[in-house]
Amino acid sequence: MGLLNKFTALLFYGAIPLLIPAAYGYYLGEEIWRTMAQVILVMMLPSLPSILINFARNTYTLFTSILNLIFRREAPWNYATLIDLSKLKEQVSQLRLGEALALTSLAWIIIPLISAWPYLHAGYAPTDAFFESMSGWTSTGLSVIDAPETLPQSLILYRSITQWIGGLGIIVLMLAVFKGKEGRHLLRAEGKDSLDVGIEKTAKSYWGIYIFLTLVGIAVLLFFGMDIFNAINLSFSGISNGGFFPFSDYAFTDAQKVTLACLMFLGALSFVFHKKILSFKFRALFSEEFLFFLVIIGVSVSLIYWIGMDDPYNSFLNAVSAVASGGFAIGDLSIMHEFSKYVLILLMISGGMYGSTSGGIKIWRLLVAVKAVLLRIRSFFLPSGAVQVVKVEGSPVHTDLLMESIIYVFAYVFLLLFGAGVFIATGKGMVDSLFIVASSLGNVGLSTLQVSSMGEITKYCIIFFMYIGRIEIFPTLALVRFILKR
Repeated sequence: MGLLNKFTALLFYGAIPLLIPAAYGYYLGEEIWRTMAQVILVMMLPSLPSILINFARNTYTLFTSILNLIFRREAPWNYATLIDLSKLKEQVSQLRLGEALALTSLAWIIIPLISAWPYLHAGYAPTDAFFESMSGWTSTGLSVIDAPETLPQSLILYRSITQWIGGLGIIVLMLAVFKGKEGRHLLRAEGKDSLDVGIEKTAKSYWGIYIFLTLVGIAVLLFFGMDIFNAINLSFSGISNGGFFPFSDYAFTDAQKVTLACLMFLGALSFVFHKKILSFKFRALFSEEFLFFLVIIGVSVSLIYWIGMDDPYNSFLNAVSAVASGGFAIGDLSIMHEFSKYVLILLMISGGMYGSTSGGIKIWRLLVAVKAVLLRIRSFFLPSGAVQVVKVEGSPVHTDLLMESIIYVFAYVFLLLFGAGVFIATGKGMVDSLFIVASSLGNVGLSTLQVSSMGEITKYCIIFFMYIGRIEIFPTLALVRFILKR
């Protein structure tokens, strides 16, 4: 199966969850369901020939199996010479790493383009429709829709589900189908390299955990007094660290704020970590990456509360939202203390644990980079020729992986500063520019500016950074190289 076949499979599986809002819209009698059905049809249509061929092959296999059973040589009624009917075997080619990365990059361009159609139908301009769709599929949460509650309910659910799918990734969903080396490449392309054996088993277990946490989120929000529709949407957006609110204003209780923060926190933990905890391997609670993550959150919340003088519950939710790439924000961030904005920028840059639904650089890369710097400082006091190795959890980090992490951190910061410069050139303030670029590049969704009032060029800049942040830098370069080679 070639690269094109892989891509059509991605479209097909990515369209399946969209049946939920389409069916809901049909049930409510909202005309928007027809537009969603068109999106689903467009995404599934390229796979129909393959489905029909596989159906024919399976029918042929069943037919020949029946013939072989009836006319087998040892059967007492068989007096004829058996014709050897061999099964058709599909020759599955292995995707190279560059092709897998290019496939990931291509998916996050084409799918948001197709999925923008319901927003166009709802009356939004092409740029705004594509912006909202890209923000959903990249699980960012920046929105050009100032009053989501005015949308048809099925479209609100549609927004949330695109974030829910994008949070864990269509590529991980497809790992249940892709096996072997190509599956590992696709897993790596999503930044979710697994230590588990079996790509198919890993993907299924990840989705199982994801669905379980989503249901828990819905149940807890219902328990704390939220209505079912908002509970479902907030749980979808919370566990995926998406950040789309289904409303423009809501009087959250303190318990609901804590619940949302916990949902985003759970989404920012790696799925390997979740698997260990659910398997009662509580030693994972003392892992270096997890403890480093807790320290960052604890220090940040304390600084925002004591220096920014913000409400403690708001401080907690906003800090977790920033570091987990959650996008949920309580209060007007534009009037926050400048130091609080500074802390949130740092949190948005760092991101959550490696192999989670969060964006940013990722805690693991930062941990490796910090250890490498400390090791370098230590080398000045050691004898010449002394060998030092960066270790995480007691295991040495390979030199190639160490260099890749450091290069990625450098490239990320470079893109952040470059993007901030673009916004400063358009007349935005330095803090606001850094804030919006850190938010879009980290797929966070927090903003001190009103996105809906921005110009088209500025919106496309944000779309670019949301895209880069979701698929990460190296897959984007792989896509460019793949296109140029063709």
